[in-house]
Amino acid sequence: MKTKLLLMLCLFCASISNYAQSSASQSGIAVQGIARDANNTALTNQTINLTFTLYYLDASSIEQNIYKVTRNVTTDAFGVFSDVIDPTAVNNSLFANNTAYLRIEKGSEVISDEKLRHVPYAIAANNGVPTGSIMPFIGTVAPEGWVFCNGAALPATAKALIALLGGNNAPNLQGMFLRGTGTNPVNNQAGPALKAVQNEELKSHLHAKGTLATQTAGDHNHANGSFDKLMSITGNNSVNAVDGDPGMVQPDLGFAKTMSNAGDHTHNITGSTADTGGNETRPVNYGVNYIIKL
Repeated sequence: MKTKLLLMLCLFCASISNYAQSSASQSGIAVQGIARDANNTALTNQTINLTFTLYYLDASSIEQNIYKVTRNVTTDAFGVFSDVIDPTAVNNSLFANNTAYLRIEKGSEVISDEKLRHVPYAIAANNGVPTGSIMPFIGTVAPEGWVFCNGAALPATAKALIALLGGNNAPNLQGMFLRGTGTNPVNNQAGPALKAVQNEELKSHLHAKGTLATQTAGDHNHANGSFDKLMSITGNNSVNAVDGDPGMVQPDLGFAKTMSNAGDHTHNITGSTADTGGNETRPVNYGVNYIIKL
């Protein structure tokens, strides 16, 4: 006669963590229970094949799979078994943003189907960094539960982050600085809109002339003699000279045809100074990779 297997589970701990704990344990969801038969007798020192399924219900109450694994677990002298289910940190965002359930089956028989109960500190460890958080990182391989902000496609399981971003790709922050959105209360200047890129700009400004000036021409005069240009001196007497023909000068009327000294003077300048500098204006900086939480 076939004996029906009945498992009565006590979930002493259901915790999710991104961190390795010790050599005697591993990260994930710890499940402990007592295996009993139909007569409520503990099944001691036996190997039992169990399937663990983690899932959540979407807005339409349709079951969405998070993680599923089949394991052989061994009971001790009291019928107690324990195992650790590690759905990997890539699925942590699904736990953080949904109510998860754990179903345990032996073959086609459902042994347990319960809402996952988080230990408070485990919830803090799981959701201490919310989905969409961005931080600098000096590694070249993104840690579990994070991806680089390099514009690459996101994993299909990162539904919460995809919903936040409004797209299937991580933001591309290569070579960029981060700036708070909204208006600065100090200088009344606006940052970029949320999730938008603000292009480079140099604030409009003027420069004083400094020491920039033309050289003085020096003390000089325009000598008597041939005139290159038509000139007239008005008054009681007049002298007229026709351009290029000193013979056309009227007879000397008794005064020297010598111009007054011009004196030291300066001239206005036009144009611009020579180009200098590089391709952008930037402060001192240090290179990092930006990563975003799934």
